[in-house]
Amino acid sequence: MKKHLLKFSSILFLGLTLSTATVFTSCSNDDNVPYSIPTFSGNVESVTFDEVTIDPKLNNNGASYRWINNATQQVLSTQQVLKYTFNTPGTYNLVLSEQNGSSYRYYTYNVIVSKSYNYNYVTLDLSTFNLTDGLNAQGGKIWSKTYIDKVLLQHQIFTFSHTSEYPATWDGFTVSNVKDDKNYNQEGSAGFIENQWGSMAKGGLKGEGSPFIIGYWSYYMKDWQATAGTFNEKQYSNWIKIGNGKDSYKAVDINISNHPWPYYGNLTGDSFARKFEKGDYFKVMIYGVDKNNKINPKPVTHYLADFRGDKLIMSKDWNKVDLSSLGEVSYLVFQMETTDAGDYGPNTAVYFCMDGLTVDKIDKN
Repeated sequence: MKKHLLKFSSILFLGLTLSTATVFTSCSNDDNVPYSIPTFSGNVESVTFDEVTIDPKLNNNGASYRWINNATQQVLSTQQVLKYTFNTPGTYNLVLSEQNGSSYRYYTYNVIVSKSYNYNYVTLDLSTFNLTDGLNAQGGKIWSKTYIDKVLLQHQIFTFSHTSEYPATWDGFTVSNVKDDKNYNQEGSAGFIENQWGSMAKGGLKGEGSPFIIGYWSYYMKDWQATAGTFNEKQYSNWIKIGNGKDSYKAVDINISNHPWPYYGNLTGDSFARKFEKGDYFKVMIYGVDKNNKINPKPVTHYLADFRGDKLIMSKDWNKVDLSSLGEVSYLVFQMETTDAGDYGPNTAVYFCMDGLTVDKIDKN
């Protein structure tokens, strides 16, 4: 959305301070060249992160122009029509200098910038995650500490659960930039164990081969249901801590993609799981935890595979999931459920991929 200044009636701006007048005259290389009393041309309203357009409609082809932030003396543009984006709320006094030969005319505008709805948004951006020292896997790399125990995965304001109790096992979350979406079920029961680092989207939100998060739900903890009431990090396999406890955040949304192992297992079956039939489903449930460590009993549910209708629905793309119903959160807790389960837990490979988690920082009064 762009804000356009269509037309303002010109009035003399008489309330200039001495410092403001100095700014205007300093636009010339010669203090003795003629200049006009600045003309106040109007107020323009905008919001942060939106481009504002101001067209003074001067139509003087022989003139040169400079748009100046009067407070900082920054030149914003040398075009007749200003197109500029303000990322901080406030009122900005702008001066337009029109030079025609040795003559100058000045026009002033007040741009009133309000906070946009997403001004305080914090979005997980894995493009800045360092994978240069990562472990080589499937033509890409994974987080270097994937198989190191008692090390949490941290990036920006987000802390991700992670454990590795045995030399070749892990659960919780890790980072990968592997773009391989091949079906490794044909290579026997060990096929996906050795090649568990891909996404059906072939990368994160930034495109093929870009980093993303892989979540593996440690189903041996499945009896610790999220409806228990009080959250404890040690009782849950997959959680994300938001911030450091000093600030408050509201959940906004998250992007979720299918992992190749359950995708192909649901589609054709594998060494552990059967092919999905009518009535089957595989889903991830996201619970919010408030600042008092109380778990919201109403999760946000996203179906990774859904055969409750007439056909099996599974996506290969990233899907944005609205988390706003969770409200203010200090943690997000992830649980999974499949209709293909037995006495010892799920037969479906309990993996999912995520990226672009967004939260909204709450302003302190």
